[in-house]
Amino acid sequence: MNNNNGLVLCSVMVKPVRQRILKSLLTWLDIISVVPNHTFVVEEASIPLNSVQPSGYWYCAGDFCDIDEPGVHQYLEDADIRLARCLVAPDVKDDHQLRPTLVIAGEYGVNYVCHNIANRVLYATKDQQTLGDIEIPKNGYSAVIKSVLGVYGQNKVEWKRRKQNCSGSSIDENKPKRPIIFSIEPNEQELEIDKIHLAACHGDKEKARNLTDALSTVDNEFLKRTELAVDRYEKEQVNFETFTQLMVNACSILFSETLKVVPRKLAQEIYPGCNLDTQYTEIEVPKQRYYAAGG
Repeated sequence: MNNNNGLVLCSVMVKPVRQRILKSLLTWLDIISVVPNHTFVVEEASIPLNSVQPSGYWYCAGDFCDIDEPGVHQYLEDADIRLARCLVAPDVKDDHQLRPTLVIAGEYGVNYVCHNIANRVLYATKDQQTLGDIEIPKNGYSAVIKSVLGVYGQNKVEWKRRKQNCSGSSIDENKPKRPIIFSIEPNEQELEIDKIHLAACHGDKEKARNLTDALSTVDNEFLKRTELAVDRYEKEQVNFETFTQLMVNACSILFSETLKVVPRKLAQEIYPGCNLDTQYTEIEVPKQRYYAAGG
């Protein structure tokens, strides 16, 4: 296998026929996006794709989507294909029994979304690029990054273990060249937020640094709300529908509080493709119970 092949990052607006019909099955990201957006990755050497049994195709959730379908945006980048296949197994659909082991742990819409899988595959590019480095439609991406899902999915330990298991590949040969706007190098999530704010400020580093400082409290509160929502869902305190509404409500607060700090035009640059007027819905969530230790 040629380990120096390219990866083709694809982005497509989800067609109405592919959207989930029942609102109770929509993810929070679908709801806050003006039009739901799907990102996926294909191995360049596998093109043209076999639509019946595609190879070198990294599924997210849903059916196969050909890269040549109308409305599909494409971006080509050289990568270590062996590393990409090690980090995330291709050709594994979302109903595969071993998907958590082969692709990503957790539940779609709770612990990860398509953007997280795409970033994991893109880690095999020369500079460990992410969607934040690439000008391609990715509605809701900024909210995903600022949430507990972060850059590569909510389960950070599982992702770290995957990288360690693939250490035989050229995983550390090329350090990412990213636009750090702080004197102290931040973590992956903070780095990606830097890039989001830098893009929103059209490359003005000082303005981006000021923006990050100005939104730090708002963003941190959003992160905490999403952490709590995932925790309640995983402890079975709420069902999927209630969890989804908790996440939508967190986004509603995030957008409204952001608009109190920055003008709407700048907020739209930070959250492209998002409905900044996402409505908050009151819901009843059972309070957590704490029990005293018995003697």
